[in-house]
Amino acid sequence: MALLSRDDWYDIGRDVEWTLSYVDEKEAFPEAWTGGGNVPKAAWDEWDEPFRVTFRDYVRVQREKEAGAYAVREALKRANVYDKLDPGHTASSQLHMGTTCMVEQMAVTMQSRFCRFAPTPRWRNLGVFGMLDEIRHAQLDLAFSHDLLKHDERFDWCNKAFHTNEWGVLAVKNFFDDWMLNANCIEAAMATSLVVEHGFTNIQFVALAADAMEAGDIDFSNLLSSIQTDEARHAQLGFPTLEVLMKHDPKRAQYIFDVSFWRSFRLFQTLTGTAMDYYTPVAKRKMSFKEFMMEWVVHHHERTMKDFGLAKPWYWETFLQCLDHGHHAMHIGTWFWRPTLFWKPNAGVSKAERKWLNEKYPNWEDSWGGLWDEIIANVNNGEMAQTYPETLPALCNITQLPLGSAWDRHHLKMYTSEYKGRLYNFDSDVSKWIFDTEPERYAGHTNVIDRFLLGQIQPMNLAGGLQWMGITPEVMGDDAFAYKWAADYAAPQRKAA
Repeated sequence: MALLSRDDWYDIGRDVEWTLSYVDEKEAFPEAWTGGGNVPKAAWDEWDEPFRVTFRDYVRVQREKEAGAYAVREALKRANVYDKLDPGHTASSQLHMGTTCMVEQMAVTMQSRFCRFAPTPRWRNLGVFGMLDEIRHAQLDLAFSHDLLKHDERFDWCNKAFHTNEWGVLAVKNFFDDWMLNANCIEAAMATSLVVEHGFTNIQFVALAADAMEAGDIDFSNLLSSIQTDEARHAQLGFPTLEVLMKHDPKRAQYIFDVSFWRSFRLFQTLTGTAMDYYTPVAKRKMSFKEFMMEWVVHHHERTMKDFGLAKPWYWETFLQCLDHGHHAMHIGTWFWRPTLFWKPNAGVSKAERKWLNEKYPNWEDSWGGLWDEIIANVNNGEMAQTYPETLPALCNITQLPLGSAWDRHHLKMYTSEYKGRLYNFDSDVSKWIFDTEPERYAGHTNVIDRFLLGQIQPMNLAGGLQWMGITPEVMGDDAFAYKWAADYAAPQRKAA
């Protein structure tokens, strides 16, 4: 074998399979884990991975990546780069570390399930490499965050966040628990490989890497780029899976795509949209969140849908409208409820930043300007109590995000469903449709506000909520720039006569 070229033996090596004789195949590959559904077993023989990799090549390339990433890390530790970074960008890196590190660790479990239960040995073979990828990603996040603990203990949330009840983290967990840990192989590959990794992690790892480099954070940019090179490879698991499903069960393929696309979008809109359009220094922004979404997600997915015969989700126009508003709504909400965060959000509405926002989003002033004007007046008048919340926001029972946060302030509407005597609330008609289609999948779950109203959070006030979330004074969120940006709007002082 060593004397043969890879192409001479690869097809044989990846197709190692045998007929089971000591156990029934349905017991070895239960439907609940494999998820083959209506697809005949023979159809998976057509599953063909776009990226071909051998273990020898994999180890060589990954060793080079690791050496490069850690070499930059060691050099920058001596350069004290962190102390020179913009506080808004620092918030972006803390948000990323806290909300993605344990997702990478969850993906190890998902990929290991592919290794064991995927319906073709070709896929199971690639699952091994995917599992190693995800272990590397989680360890990179942990190692880089550990270096930064001496600067800010908020980086401890890289490891800690998923062991708390912080509401934003629970929203992330809700999605990935469902589609990584609870889903069968087919659903998981469609939702994570095709939708999340092929589409939305481009924003998280490509766009943020570019913005980080512009902001001078070479360390963070290098980390993101190193991870993205792996994501681009095992993201391709979704395409052959989609191809097989479209031939044998296209209705199911369309449904999984429609559900996972909306839920992924709302999540990344919250995490990445705010980081790109508010936390990145305005002079260093490469593109707006909407511009990046249009180029890297909308156009890419439209081509994918056309190539494979998928229809656009029925809510496509709703999605495009949400691109203009949702992350702005989430941003002002997270800033206002900043005590419930483990990072310091940047308001991002100085006059220069506001000018940029109005250029990129012509409706921004009408929708959000007046609300920020009221906050600015309270800050400049010393009425800081008026800039803090007295209650908690009602949350969607699908996305776990605040109701009304998908649109501008002029188009707020309640969406509800009653199931088995309980009322469920949603942030949009799309989330309501997701629930109504599979109520048993989502019913019974209690979000943060449900638990608050049930008396599970004590005392029943903001202080009790913060204690339940694990938010301590050392990490409690506050304005990244200590409100200095509000001075842009302060009335000029008259000179004494």
